[in-house]
Amino acid sequence: MIRVVVADDHAMFREMLRIALPRGGDLQVVGEAADGHELIAVASRVRPDVVLLDYKMPHVRNFAALVQELRSGREELQVVVLSGFGSVEVARRAAEGGARGYVLKSTRLAAVADAVYAVARGGTWIDPQLPRNIFDVFQRWTSAARRGAGGGLSGLTRREREVLACVAQGTSNLEIAQKLCISEQTVKTHLTRIFVKLEVKNRVAATLAFYGKGAAPTAPAAD
Repeated sequence: MIRVVVADDHAMFREMLRIALPRGGDLQVVGEAADGHELIAVASRVRPDVVLLDYKMPHVRNFAALVQELRSGREELQVVVLSGFGSVEVARRAAEGGARGYVLKSTRLAAVADAVYAVARGGTWIDPQLPRNIFDVFQRWTSAARRGAGGGLSGLTRREREVLACVAQGTSNLEIAQKLCISEQTVKTHLTRIFVKLEVKNRVAATLAFYGKGAAPTAPAAD
């Protein structure tokens, strides 16, 4: 069970996530917070695995510092930033603090759940609706923070990262195609390119690279 805290100053938005997220069966909202002060107290008390954190929160003077404080002494705690808009500054501050996800509030609820799953398992999730320059900024800061772990990930396109995130969750090619509204052949093409860029030959090795565990370089092969 993945334990989640939702931090947002809008009660209705928190309630929506509290009701919707557990429908997948293995997500549990264990706490809520309406401002920065409350968030620190709640996170300390319930010890979540993932915090969904609104970028504009009352009583938050330094967003990156707040994320760092949340994760201080608890490196396993992951943060997904929620924002109503795409911004290079949001991406930079979020990644600088140690956040591993950036999701727009206008995205589908299922995508929020996907982001939680991805970061809880050690990956990174960046909303596919975000412009490429924002994606690049977040990825660059995240890669630097990981000190080069899984460095080949920075060479993937946004769509390739989406496909790889699905693969890491154990999703089949057909299911990925349906989820991303592309053909199964296109999924296979993306996988071939992913394997080349990561220097792996199968889904298992690609998944290890996604989670920063590394894999021995091998010749690429289609899946």
